[in-house]
Amino acid sequence: MRCRTILCALWLAAIFGHSALAASEKPRDLAAADQLDAVIMIYHRFGEDGIPLTNIRTDQFKFQLDELVAGGYSVLPLSEIFSAFQSGRALPQKTVAITIDDAYQSFATTGWPMLKDRGFPATLFVATDPVDQGLPGYLTWDALRALAADGVAIGHHGAAHMHMVDEGVEAARADILRASDRFREELGAVPELFAWPYGEYGPDLESMLREMGFKGAMAQYSGVAAAWDSQFSLPRFPFNENYATEERFRLIAPARALPISDVVPRGPILQPDSPAPAYGFSLMMDIPGLSALACYPSHSQQARIENLGNRRIEVRIDEPFPPGRSRINCTLPGPEGRWFWLGKFFYVPGSPD
Repeated sequence: MRCRTILCALWLAAIFGHSALAASEKPRDLAAADQLDAVIMIYHRFGEDGIPLTNIRTDQFKFQLDELVAGGYSVLPLSEIFSAFQSGRALPQKTVAITIDDAYQSFATTGWPMLKDRGFPATLFVATDPVDQGLPGYLTWDALRALAADGVAIGHHGAAHMHMVDEGVEAARADILRASDRFREELGAVPELFAWPYGEYGPDLESMLREMGFKGAMAQYSGVAAAWDSQFSLPRFPFNENYATEERFRLIAPARALPISDVVPRGPILQPDSPAPAYGFSLMMDIPGLSALACYPSHSQQARIENLGNRRIEVRIDEPFPPGRSRINCTLPGPEGRWFWLGKFFYVPGSPD
């Protein structure tokens, strides 16, 4: 494997545990560096009026797809992005992937025709129980076979769409194995890529997926995915009616991953009623304009940022995280008008949806 840029060298160093660059490896301008990151988008329903939390209107989706065409984006299969991350191969500038969760019928009737018309690939993550149960609004196995034959990549989303952190590793393993049996029976193969139901995961669950032979897994919090991230909890930007403005899309689509290492805490799981954790990370290289970095917890006001020197950043949050899913989004203006966007997911177990 060739390593042609400083970002590739940094990624390899992170993999093999080397934290410092050689003196001769002076970081070059990020705008000229090979891209080892990608914006991965997640959708659920298409054109299903009256369900704004999981639906995107067809006019909104059309604008986004047209923007990707006009803006010269490289819309790649998700599997190709994973392969690039795991080999250290550079991706094209402005790389994007499109994913869909839950296998609603509106993907086949509305979303996929719009994607196919523009030649864009997509990955559909399927939870098998709703399909087996014939629930209203979900695709059938015949429809899924037709989509797969038409070029849609099928991903694994478990069987019951369960809260896997709350249910525990063994229950999650049983759920995944049950779904794998159904994929094998109906589609002839088990998907290699997984999407965490509700975006909820933890270190033990990630280890379980590795042991089961999956290639990688997707989470569901905003952030740019990168080669130096865990390949079993990569972030995705969610879009629905309420979060699909033209301004937001134009900010997200060209975004870059902030090159970081030594993240604490490593896992997302917090104990109920515990204080907010000390969140911190180290920058892999000097980033111009770092004073403009801003971090926003989903449950509180803008966080305080402490620059400790030697590229170490600490994010201070006063309020404990509430039960359920939470996140921190950190943004920073970057080269060529492309913002850095760093996401961090947190989860306090034992809460309702």
